[in-house]
Amino acid sequence: MIPPEFIDEVLARTDLVEIVESRVALKRSGQNYSGLCPFHNEKTPSFTVSQTKQFYYCFGCRASGSALKFLMEYDRVDFVTAVEQLAGRLGMEVPRSQTGDKEQARRRKDLYAILQQAAGFYKEQLKQHPEREKAVAYLKQRGLTGEIARDFGLGFSPPGWDHLVKALSHSNHERQLLLEAGLVAESSDGARLYDLFRDRVIFPIRDLRGRAIAFGARVLQEDDKPKYLNSPETAVFHKGRELYGLYEAKKRLRQLDRLLVVEGYMDVVALAQHGIGYAVATLGTATSQDQVERLFRSAPQVVFCFDGDAAGRGAAWKALSATLPAMQDGCSARFLFLPDGQDPDSLIRQEGQAPFEQRLAESVPLEEFFFASLAADLDMSTMEGKAALAKQAAPYIQEIPEGVFRQLLIEALSARTGLATDRLQALTGLNQAKPAAPSPPNQRTARVADRRSWAGISGLIDKAIYLLLHYPEVMAGVADPVLERLGTGPRWQLLHELMVTVSGQANISPALLLSYYRETDHFQYLAGLAEREAVLDAASATEEFTAALNKILKRADREIEQQVADELTQVALSELTESQRNLLKSITKRERSEG
Repeated sequence: MIPPEFIDEVLARTDLVEIVESRVALKRSGQNYSGLCPFHNEKTPSFTVSQTKQFYYCFGCRASGSALKFLMEYDRVDFVTAVEQLAGRLGMEVPRSQTGDKEQARRRKDLYAILQQAAGFYKEQLKQHPEREKAVAYLKQRGLTGEIARDFGLGFSPPGWDHLVKALSHSNHERQLLLEAGLVAESSDGARLYDLFRDRVIFPIRDLRGRAIAFGARVLQEDDKPKYLNSPETAVFHKGRELYGLYEAKKRLRQLDRLLVVEGYMDVVALAQHGIGYAVATLGTATSQDQVERLFRSAPQVVFCFDGDAAGRGAAWKALSATLPAMQDGCSARFLFLPDGQDPDSLIRQEGQAPFEQRLAESVPLEEFFFASLAADLDMSTMEGKAALAKQAAPYIQEIPEGVFRQLLIEALSARTGLATDRLQALTGLNQAKPAAPSPPNQRTARVADRRSWAGISGLIDKAIYLLLHYPEVMAGVADPVLERLGTGPRWQLLHELMVTVSGQANISPALLLSYYRETDHFQYLAGLAEREAVLDAASATEEFTAALNKILKRADREIEQQVADELTQVALSELTESQRNLLKSITKRERSEG
């Protein structure tokens, strides 16, 4: 059994739009994406993909689900294969477990919650704290408006040691969560906690679902060190995988044709303020292959922006090295080097959007930067220089997936060295092609599996479980006392367990919920309900679930009453209390009226 917490991690890091878009032509439609449904023949688009909810739905054939279910139905693979495909795209190895760790999944949910609370706290301090004016003045001085600060969720951490601690740590559990989330630190003697971020402008780092997963913070006093402070890595934040501003860029633009990679949070925000809404930033580290792959899944062209000095060119080379293994045909990478003393923030404020975008258009293509960097210390007029270039270039070219771009780069190296292409490949080992990465299947129309409809579900328990599997949001209005009442009856134990699981995890998918029971006797029953067609909207599903639950609770109460009555009939009438006699009378009366 694949641990549920691993599946949750995979889904949290997967962008459904990227999965679907590689197989189905999508267009931006408001906050969602739409296209022709791949599961039935249609001429007018009725297929919708929500990036915020990570959910797809077809108004024609009613197909719906998460990234896992999409792969299962579109690629015709089983659950485990779908998990392996998604994990493989993320460079994650699928673990195996017989039990799974629901406690870890609940812990992750709590971390997301405390991070979101912290984001709200910092945002509120920027609006109301007595010392907020210095943060506001700094942002205005950098040319930012209130609207752009709102869009990026900017905040303020007041000076002082424990503002966040006092606001969010009301129990030992919350204190521990603040530590695990990297929001606070512990004093050397372990006696107290103190805020990690103090007297700084706060930049929330958000995942593709818009959840705060970490923070970057800039000093307001220029002599304070360090200038920028980032959250440490946690169970929900790995800086080598994330990109600041990617969520905001995808939310802002209908279609991302290119992404601009810069180095700082303020660069991203300032560029967005001046019309360059497609900038993202690495998080204080060299560009990683994970980040490049995420970039190319979001846009076909990536422009890396660095200082023009030696340090900037060194960082650019590291970015190029991380990019080569991800250079599938159709991808494009370029490099923009800024004038001395300029960064994207200062340059965009100085010259504006149009001149800056002209610089992007004139940026250096990857192949030009690649050969110029390798040949910088070589005398290309000599045979020795040409031989050295071939020797240095070959290992890097070997990293590029087999395809047209790789072949063109080999031919470019052939032209620079004067060696025939086939001879060059044989001498350098480039004729031993790197295995091509599996390409996404062509768009095709898949026959919808035989589905049973909602109308065919007659039992109350079946209906309630069906709704939980397909519409976990129906649990939003269920109070704890209801769960306790259901937990008392053996007939409703599975329903009770499912309700507890759903209430303990945000945005749980049917596939993930089903995976918890893969090795149990309940799996076939639950799988049958999961395969049924999802035909209700959220409001109708909630209404139906509430109605079914009320009836189940009513039956539960009656069964409890009947058990009590059965016991009371064994007692002499003279020994019963008035309330016990009244209970027997009411049950007898109800049975007669219903009989």
